[in-house]
Amino acid sequence: MYDAELTAVATGAAGTLVAAIATSGAEQIRQKVAHFFRRADPAQQRSAAQAVDDTAAALASSSPEAHELAATVWTQLIARYLDEHRDAMGEVGELGVVTPLASKVWNQYNTGTGTFIGGDVHGGMTVHYDGAPDG
Repeated sequence: MYDAELTAVATGAAGTLVAAIATSGAEQIRQKVAHFFRRADPAQQRSAAQAVDDTAAALASSSPEAHELAATVWTQLIARYLDEHRDAMGEVGELGVVTPLASKVWNQYNTGTGTFIGGDVHGGMTVHYDGAPDG
């Protein structure tokens, strides 16, 4: 049986990890899981890699039971790993963190008279693009 601190950390990490897989997908999380379980034996590494795929497949059903079952599986995997590798405890916070993909930001500048937001626009509109040309 694991101590209370280890169980609490594993449970929190499992919930975060399942939520990250649900929102970001297995591909985004796969490398984080592989990095976290890098000290594990090959069987544990395979189990963690398979759990990523199994979690993503289970979450596709959108059932609350699937979410709970996935969290339970991850809690057990993480608790066992942390029990054997206490030095990995400081890395648990990085397990479910996903860096968002870069997005383009567009700015809109309105000049002239008339209502531009939430109403009709009367008159012309000029679009200025400050980026590089497409062609």
